[in-house]
Amino acid sequence: MTNWFGTLKRHRLLKLLSLLLAIAFWFAVSGEERTETSLNMTLDLVNLNQNLMVTSELPPAIQVRVVGSRSIVNNLSQARLTQTLDLNGYKSGRHTFSLGPNSFSLPRGVQVVRIQPNPITLTLAATITRTLPIKPVLENNPAEGYELVSVNTRPSQVTVKGPSTELAELKFIPTLPIDLSFLKEPTVIATDLDFKNLHLALKDPVPILADLQIGAKTLTRTFSGVPVLTDSQAAKVSPTQVTLTIKGPWPLVQNLKPEDLKTRVDTRNLPPGRYRLAVSVDLPGGVSLERSRPDTVTVTLAKSP
Repeated sequence: MTNWFGTLKRHRLLKLLSLLLAIAFWFAVSGEERTETSLNMTLDLVNLNQNLMVTSELPPAIQVRVVGSRSIVNNLSQARLTQTLDLNGYKSGRHTFSLGPNSFSLPRGVQVVRIQPNPITLTLAATITRTLPIKPVLENNPAEGYELVSVNTRPSQVTVKGPSTELAELKFIPTLPIDLSFLKEPTVIATDLDFKNLHLALKDPVPILADLQIGAKTLTRTFSGVPVLTDSQAAKVSPTQVTLTIKGPWPLVQNLKPEDLKTRVDTRNLPPGRYRLAVSVDLPGGVSLERSRPDTVTVTLAKSP
């Protein structure tokens, strides 16, 4: 008893100060205005068997309604909160997890008044892996005068993991729609796989690229009334004009003008007389002559006076 009183007497000032501080803190906390708010907690699933996956829809967050002193609740509201759900030992099937006030690690004095959603139901399914080809999905057309020559993806196939009930019947994995609008040249576009509503995931995530080979369409145009030229002013040509059918890449042929086409007959070194001569056509590079109507003309060379 004497030792106890002796210990109490030592450092009496320090102990008294600690007691006063504790009492002051208690009054400050208990006397502080209390408030109520909702905390959003991200759901973190841990220890899930690698041969299982969650196929049910997960809530984006758990909303926990709490009551507590204003300062503590404000601090919680500004923090990034996570609620862990330990799936160690769970097998395939439907599982229900009920959450209560003691499920959360909250500061003393904070009370949980409501949890939504609650309970949380998860469906776990056994998984398999399959290697499937990628099928590019295309929409719209390239720019006017151009067409898609070929399309390939890199990689051409991927290994995916998912429930056996969903993977068993799949023949390919489609991409998200790839827009071809306004394309005029070969292009590489980054895309992604479209798993739609299936619970699939890449075993080894890789970027998905689409190699699009875009080329000009072939265009054929007919030009009428193209004059036939000669090397001699004394030559008379009949008919004086021909009709030309030109073929080539769309941009080149589309932009051709009649004056870009030069037709002539070669009268050099010919003596006066009447001749049936072939019409030669001088064309811009990249286009070809499909037909000339007519392809020969009558040329009369008069004697020099």
